[in-house]
Amino acid sequence: MMNKILIKNIVLFLFPVLIPVFILGSFAIIITDKYMKESITTNNLNLLQQLDQQTSLVLNDMHLLHLDYNWNPEIILSLQNILDSEFLTLQQKRNLEYGEGTLRRKAIATPYIHSIYVYYMNDKDRVLTSRAGVTSISSMHDTEWFEEFDKSSKKEELWMRTRSISEFSFESPEPVISIYKNIFKTSAQHVEGIIVLNIYQSYFKDLMNELNHYQDQNIFVLDENHQKLYENTTSNSINPSELDLTNQQESYSMKLDGNTYIVHQLFSDEYQLRYISVIEDNIIYNIPNQLRWFTLLFVLLSLILGAATIYYLSQKNAKHVHKIISTLNTTSQHEEWTKKLSFKDNEYQLIVQRILKNYVNQSNLEKELKENKYQLQSAELLALQNQINPHFLSNTLTIIYWRAMALTGQPNKVTKMVETLTDILHFSLRIKQHTVTLAEEIHHTQNYIDIIKIRSDHPFSIIWDYDEKLLDKQVLKFMLQPIIENSLAHGIDHQSNQELTIKIKIHVLEDKIHVTMIDSGKGISKENLHALRREIQSESLSTKHIGLANTNKRLELIFNSRYTFIIRSKERWGTSITIVHPIKD
Repeated sequence: MMNKILIKNIVLFLFPVLIPVFILGSFAIIITDKYMKESITTNNLNLLQQLDQQTSLVLNDMHLLHLDYNWNPEIILSLQNILDSEFLTLQQKRNLEYGEGTLRRKAIATPYIHSIYVYYMNDKDRVLTSRAGVTSISSMHDTEWFEEFDKSSKKEELWMRTRSISEFSFESPEPVISIYKNIFKTSAQHVEGIIVLNIYQSYFKDLMNELNHYQDQNIFVLDENHQKLYENTTSNSINPSELDLTNQQESYSMKLDGNTYIVHQLFSDEYQLRYISVIEDNIIYNIPNQLRWFTLLFVLLSLILGAATIYYLSQKNAKHVHKIISTLNTTSQHEEWTKKLSFKDNEYQLIVQRILKNYVNQSNLEKELKENKYQLQSAELLALQNQINPHFLSNTLTIIYWRAMALTGQPNKVTKMVETLTDILHFSLRIKQHTVTLAEEIHHTQNYIDIIKIRSDHPFSIIWDYDEKLLDKQVLKFMLQPIIENSLAHGIDHQSNQELTIKIKIHVLEDKIHVTMIDSGKGISKENLHALRREIQSESLSTKHIGLANTNKRLELIFNSRYTFIIRSKERWGTSITIVHPIKD
């Protein structure tokens, strides 16, 4: 009997286990290899897309300059008079100081800008620069840019050139990318000037080195004439002329000096640029090749271990079954059952069916409870989040109504409030997630502040303190507005005309976003502070401080216990609120 059960268990378990392992192992090798190659291609194309986005961001600065110096009549007329004048009036000097300061601040504040030149045709050959202000072209050490200016040109698109420039003869030349765009002065038919934006090549080189995924990966950017504009550190090893530039595919392979290279490329139709990544296939596919061999080894090892385990377990199971059958055979009732036991029968069928049935029922119940809990949390979170908007919009719309009654119909504060309120509505309805980027949250909060400054009769100011590198980090949606609103509602001392100051500091520490808001209001007494903390932590939302309670509740629903919400205050000194929560991906 024992041998019969042993053979039965081996047959029942060996083939159903080993055959799927063999088939799935084979498929795993094929699918893993295909997936890894597709993933590598996607990662490289994403790298090129990030580079394209950064390039578009840089070129957008040229468009902003062009809007000012090509379409703004006040700026055009002021600068043209300055360039043409022999002696400057007091007003012209003020305009010049403002124009030079604006251009210089833009160049200083933007890390990738080396310098900016704005030239209108004038008899004295003067040009406005971000470094030297208004100066003559002949006195500049860098005059190569002026060769690109063509009076007869009708070209409206921007174009780029790579070159090296220095402000003085004793300086080492700095490699830059010069972006040119003709000036037509609103509706002029011919060129009347040119804007030159000089960009550090090192900025793009550092950017590509940061984005580089693989050793010896060549990344470079070509213009419409297939001239290399900028590249990463290792790009000198391959010349663009060695590539098949007629190939328009996103990804292809090619032979070069006996080695196979994988080429990924991305085309920018807006600026006629081509972003290219070139890397040897033995480098880029090193991990997939290793995974293929590991998978094959794992499959073979699984086959051996599976066969050995099945034999061991079958033998052990046969002993247990034999003991059970021996016990059952002590009665005549079960002896008849054991005699009818065939190869197809399952000794534990009734027990297994009962266990499986109970397990399935329990699993379905747990799944249903989890779904109900998730739906309840989502509904509660959405209700809490939407509770802020009607409360705020109702007050604002009432003020808009009474302001409109008092105005004469011309553009005024009411139109500004309507425009800003529309932006807030779009933010509330457009973004459905519970978290937004810090940039979006700040923009929404600033819109709210603009409206409050119009409706408020008491002066207040907002001070922002944050690193622009944090603008893409995810933070809780509608986090800043309720706290600012609370400070304005409860922190202002209406008996004095002292300005309320609110400082908002945002930084990251240990993968957590830290937001601290400090106001210079009248503060809270110890008794009221303790009561406020109890109200915020209670299950029922406080009606007096609904913004704070709402924010705390949403933090709890999204981050569970992985957040901090601290309120500190001292009477006649002010109040500070600190929120700390993990950075969501």
